[in-house]
Amino acid sequence: MELFQTIAEAISLYRYIFWPLLALVILIVVFIRWWNQVSYFFLNFFSGFPVIGLIARLSRSNEPRRTESDGKAWYPAEKMLCAKYWRYYESFNHSANFYHQCVNYLNKVDERGRKPTGPLLWFCSVALVLLEAFIFALVLSPFIANNISANQAEFSAIVISVLIGVVLVPATHLMGAELHKNTLLKKIRYWYNDARHDGNAKGLAKANNVSLETSDVDDDQPNYIQMRNRVNTNVEAKPQYWATVIALALIIFFAVGAYFVRAATIDAIDTQTVNGSPFSQMSDTQSSPFELPDAAVADNAKADSQAAEEINHNRVFASKLTFIILSVIFVGVQLIGILIGIYRSFAGIESKMAAKYVGNFSGSEEFTAWHSARRERVERDAQEKLSALQNRMLMKRTSSQSQQLNELLTFDDYISGKILGKARAERALNESSIKDSNQAQPSAAPAPVVQPTPMVTAQMPEPVPAAPTLLPEPSVQHGARQNEKERLEALGELTGLDEEELALIAEDQGFALETLMKRQRVQQLLNRTRAKGEA
Repeated sequence: MELFQTIAEAISLYRYIFWPLLALVILIVVFIRWWNQVSYFFLNFFSGFPVIGLIARLSRSNEPRRTESDGKAWYPAEKMLCAKYWRYYESFNHSANFYHQCVNYLNKVDERGRKPTGPLLWFCSVALVLLEAFIFALVLSPFIANNISANQAEFSAIVISVLIGVVLVPATHLMGAELHKNTLLKKIRYWYNDARHDGNAKGLAKANNVSLETSDVDDDQPNYIQMRNRVNTNVEAKPQYWATVIALALIIFFAVGAYFVRAATIDAIDTQTVNGSPFSQMSDTQSSPFELPDAAVADNAKADSQAAEEINHNRVFASKLTFIILSVIFVGVQLIGILIGIYRSFAGIESKMAAKYVGNFSGSEEFTAWHSARRERVERDAQEKLSALQNRMLMKRTSSQSQQLNELLTFDDYISGKILGKARAERALNESSIKDSNQAQPSAAPAPVVQPTPMVTAQMPEPVPAAPTLLPEPSVQHGARQNEKERLEALGELTGLDEEELALIAEDQGFALETLMKRQRVQQLLNRTRAKGEA
């Protein structure tokens, strides 16, 4: 095609502009897709730059130290640098318990094993739609404007194919996602109606406290309630088909419209061919050297006309059959997009994030090891940059005879302070929720009525029994143990903490260090048991 030849010549002529622009586009795609890794690389790379680097700029700060709630005195520059790395450290601060929570979330929404649509699959889907749309657009382009050249027609076809792809690719993907979501809603309705027939159904009200971190809060609920808590639906949890209707209307319109445009085009060509047929003008332009009877001339003309009609009829039939096949191929390409939407979409609110965290890990041990390695890398890099900053600040204060760094804090100290602050916030939240629940409980039962003491007939007073030793009631003991258990569970995963960090939490929360160490060992045993069960 002349257009593609022209494009190739233009690329060859302006290759010093085209290839750098293409590389820039690829870099932009990589930045968007893997932004977390790219931003961390640039943070490390530009931190040590002289004059304009992060460490150089922070070392010029003259703000004094500020004592935090944990008793540590930090310079604002130190805290700012640690905060830069804490964001990446926290993104990898996931334990085996979080892995099990993600698996629990996906199991309850019945989306375990599903994977998101990758870039390669998106590219193949878009390329197929654009290729088929380009073939269709080649027929439409001559009707856009009269007297256009071949290059202009091909360029118009490319523009039309891109527009068709922009419309159909999202429409088919949304249709597939809607069909997948409707499948889950049908399950919810089926299980709910089945429970209603048994007489033990619960309402379809949605809980608002379900997330990846708290996926086990509804373990005691029926399966339809668990799925309902994780899928955005209407009040009655009924399927909807608006995206399906729109996508089907577009597909049918383009498929049928493409066939009729192609069929009308071939009909026009057939009419033009018949009107300009040489058989219709043979009697006028050519004369036979022999005089034939009128009957023979009529038979000859009839045979020529019938042959031409059969040729045109067969050509039109073959062309229209080809157009039908092309329309079927067009529908099949859209069907691929719909299937991608059905099998690669997520209806759960946080299912895509949970699937991203679970990834291709074979179990919780592999998940924990991978995140632990990433945390150690961030911690190592952060400590290296913090030490460089502290050395610069020490040299500056030594030369200016100002306040020196009497205590060099580490990134581990910053992490301990963050963990301690998080534990205090969770403790305050738990105490607030317990207080609210106690206020919501009904008032205590009235004191029992004391019966009057009957008159005694004996004159001698009875001996007064010794006062019994006051022991705590069993219910009080059970309540205290339950409260301590809830406080321990509120601390979350402790397997990644060392003894010093456990001691800090124990001192702040009022626990014995042995209690937290025992809790840590129990969590490690439970994680290994779950990993063996998954294997």
